[in-house]
Amino acid sequence: MNRVLLITIALVFATLFSACRTTYLLKENFSSDVIGNRPLKNIPGDPAGDSVAYTSVINPRLAIQASTVSSGRKALVYSEASISGETAFNQWLSFKGIVSDYQQPIWFYWTGKQRNAIGELLIDIQGVQGLWVTRLKIMPDGRLIRITNVATGAGEVLGQFTTDQAHTIVISLQPAARRYNITVFGTREGSDSNRKNVAVIAEPNPMGPVFNSAKPSINFRYQNESFTSTPAYVFESIYISRKQPD
Repeated sequence: MNRVLLITIALVFATLFSACRTTYLLKENFSSDVIGNRPLKNIPGDPAGDSVAYTSVINPRLAIQASTVSSGRKALVYSEASISGETAFNQWLSFKGIVSDYQQPIWFYWTGKQRNAIGELLIDIQGVQGLWVTRLKIMPDGRLIRITNVATGAGEVLGQFTTDQAHTIVISLQPAARRYNITVFGTREGSDSNRKNVAVIAEPNPMGPVFNSAKPSINFRYQNESFTSTPAYVFESIYISRKQPD
């Protein structure tokens, strides 16, 4: 075997080993974004390849601002502002991780808060290889609903948020088992809300955003929104990881 081939094989294995050891699949705290601008689509820094995806249709709804939760940090305002040219497919705001597989657990988690909400915020969690994990909905009154029947929209209330108070949602997925746990922090009730060993929805979402099937993602869009800019959901940070958050 010639020397060039040996070096090439070594580099390939080194790359694969590094990828397997990468903890974060997506890491977005908006630190590289400019206040007043929309978020960068290609997130700088590690991990390489994570991204924020959105079409120009929802440009009026997106703006970086100074965080009102953590001094010196930034946040993303996702408002209900008026838009035009919208369809069922081009309104998604998606946070996409790097390629993963079925062999390791995946944690999806983010911190955010409502601001004078009028519309309903739909949230789809997408695993790998077309695995549709769960659908959540945050109602204008702060209720967080886990959708149990996608066809009818029926669901169970996991808790209720207070406007302008930050909350954190954590979902841990076992891809091979097709099961997940969900924990919600910062509810109005004052106690954490948990559901364990829940079956995934499993089948790809025909009305959802266009997914890269190997990349896990967290996806948001409004329903029955006000088309005014004051109501919003404000993201403080959002992550997808192979490691359980602290």
